[in-house]
Order: sequence, then C-alpha cells, then structure tokens
Amino acid sequence: ALPIYTEQIVVGSGSEYLYNLIVGLLGRSRIYGIESPSYKKIEQIYTASGVTYRWLPLGHDGIESSSLWSCDCDVLHISPYRSFPSGVTASASKRHEYLRWASEGEKYIIEDDFESEFSVSRKAEETLFAHTDRDNVIYMNSFSMTVSPSLRVGYMVLPKQLTAQFSEKLGF
Repeated sequence: ALPIYTEQIVVGSGSEYLYNLIVGLLGRSRIYGIESPSYKKIEQIYTASGVTYRWLPLGHDGIESSSLWSCDCDVLHISPYRSFPSGVTASASKRHEYLRWASEGEKYIIEDDFESEFSVSRKAEETLFAHTDRDNVIYMNSFSMTVSPSLRVGYMVLPKQLTAQFSEKLGF
C-alpha cells in the first residue's frame, strides 16, 4: 500500500475552495487541461483565478488521445470515474495513458474523484494517485456522501514532493 503522511492531506470547505488552493500551489503560469464537457465550477474558478486552460474533448472512454497528446497543458484536471455531466468513465488503458502523458516533463494531474464514497477498502488500488511513480497526482474527494451533502467538506492528498511548497505558500 502507498504510505500517506498527514502533511499530504489538506481538508477544506469543499472542492471549489480546494481548486483555488491548487492554483495557488501550482501557479497561474501553468496551462490547465479540462475535460469537455466538465463541471462548470472548474472553468469558473480557473477563469476567476486568471489561469489559462484548454478544453479537451471526451470520447467514450476518456479524453480523446489526439487532444491529450497535442495539448500544451502542464496540468490535467480530470474526473476519471464518471465525469460530470457526461458520465464518461476513463478505461483502465486511458487512465494509464494519462499517467504516461504526465510522465513527460513537469506535469501534474488533478484526480477529482468527486462521486466516490470515502472508503479505505474501495477503489484505492484503481486511483491514478496510487499508480503514479512520478509523485505528480493530486487526489481530491469529499465527505458529501458519507457525512452530509450540505456540509461541503472536501479533501485532497498532495504528492509528497509538493508538501513543503504547500506549507510555505499556503500553510497559513
């Protein structure tokens, strides 16, 4: 099992708040890739944050390969397990393709697993976070289904390599 340390876990008031923290951590100079179609709030937050983003069209099993490999993105923001609003789930081979894409240069993946239940026994081995050997995937989820939909508590697990940078920039 992948060891996770407490300094890697960031809890905040919902996913939207965490998206802003990610921009603060990774920076506004990076180009973010967003699934098309995607959750509207992601686009709104990236626009309000002043980042450049690209729409990457979804096919039947995830982002179309031609768009993924031809984009100039540094960060890929994806919901591989039932993207909203399309309902597309990335196949196992597509998830591995995302990891191959992120292995070239200084790229990051934001794995937004918004619809899964918090569970230590379910799906942990399937996440991109668990499969990366580059320590470059930020895993996001929430407690909306297990605690309360109205509570708006989300969390992210940072790659170990970003924990010191997060503490310096945003640890206040």
